[in-house]
Amino acid sequence: MLKELKKVVEESGKDAQEFQQTANFVIANQFASAYKHGQRKHYLLVESYQDYFSNLFDALGMKLYINENERLAGVLPIQREAFVRLKADETLFLLVLRQIYEEKIENFEVDNGFVATNTHTILDRYVQLVKREIPSETRFKDILALLSRHGVLIRGKSYEEDSKNVMINITPVVRLIVTEAYLRQLESFNGTDPDEDDIESDSEQNLELAQETTQD
Repeated sequence: MLKELKKVVEESGKDAQEFQQTANFVIANQFASAYKHGQRKHYLLVESYQDYFSNLFDALGMKLYINENERLAGVLPIQREAFVRLKADETLFLLVLRQIYEEKIENFEVDNGFVATNTHTILDRYVQLVKREIPSETRFKDILALLSRHGVLIRGKSYEEDSKNVMINITPVVRLIVTEAYLRQLESFNGTDPDEDDIESDSEQNLELAQETTQD
């Protein structure tokens, strides 16, 4: 890929480091949005040089995804080994986010592909949908951190009147990693304890979260 990098650098007049930084960012974070602070430059570079990045990520076992309407670019894993093995609660929270996202879309409560909600709403929906007690505060923060790293959501500030209620923006990424078939399967969940291995197996097939890559 060094020849390809040299060629695109010469054609673009940009520094090779810009392409390397953008590739590293996408690999580490999976998605880049033109509407998120600090990510716009990465999105624009991927959008402008799609052939280069498509070939680069293909060589790494990933496929490039670009939605110019929603100004979103990222990678989805190709090989089964690249999928994150999700725990049951992580998978069910993804369902909750997807449902909230679709409801907001239907009501035209959307801004550049993002929909706004908060942690209290997410937890209330979790209890309503899966008939389980909410996880501990530490566990919930861990789940939010995981989904944030993969671009599914963006965490905002806490509300002044309730410091434990945090503003959340759900991104269009949730539609990519939660398929319609998987959505229907989880919507039929009746609150009984599922077999976590079964949920994890399905998530590997349908939830296209890429394995995290450690960056130096």
